[in-house]
Amino acid sequence: MKFYNVPFYFWFIKQNHIPVKINFKIPKVPKSTRTLNKLVSSHIPPSQDSLCICIKDFTKMILGLTKNNNNLPLPPSSDEVDTATLLNITDVDIDSLRNIATEEASITKRIPLKYMSLCLSEMAQRNIQHPTFQWDVKGQTRWDGLVIDILVKHWLYAKNKEAFQEYPLQSDFCTKTIVSSIVEQWLRGQKASYGKDKITNQNLSRIKKKVSFWFFLH
Repeated sequence: MKFYNVPFYFWFIKQNHIPVKINFKIPKVPKSTRTLNKLVSSHIPPSQDSLCICIKDFTKMILGLTKNNNNLPLPPSSDEVDTATLLNITDVDIDSLRNIATEEASITKRIPLKYMSLCLSEMAQRNIQHPTFQWDVKGQTRWDGLVIDILVKHWLYAKNKEAFQEYPLQSDFCTKTIVSSIVEQWLRGQKASYGKDKITNQNLSRIKKKVSFWFFLH
């Protein structure tokens, strides 16, 4: 085996005008939802951890999901996406928001509804009339990012106000980065399920049309 002095090697290459091809491989973002979630899972608590459960409960509460109604809200219309205000998230002071009184049932009684009202109030200021995600669009969209930013901002605010006393949380994990990652992971799973359900419904619709056409011919 031969060993070369590294500086001499580069000097020799330069003196003899030998072309050197250097390949820089840029890591690709996994396309599979399962692979991406597995990659992210190494940096966040497991899905059954109280922090993940708390964040998911808060997200579902904002989306209007209840124990009796777990159907995802409709995606935003193109007009809603276009009119959504992209202001600096830190510009809106939560304490100055109008607390909208609501009697709507939440998915959990472990989180005070006051914090849902504050979050909905800020969303209304940003022209988000009904909180939802673009379930039918792959990847994270500009709309999704805006909704996630507001959700995370209000979750952290509620946590600092000790609104999650029913959840044993570890403060080390309650950072903006980790909370955002948990919401994003949940959203990816919901988008994948939404896409599968949509394909299933389309296939059922085609089958019904074929059956109806067959009976019509016979």
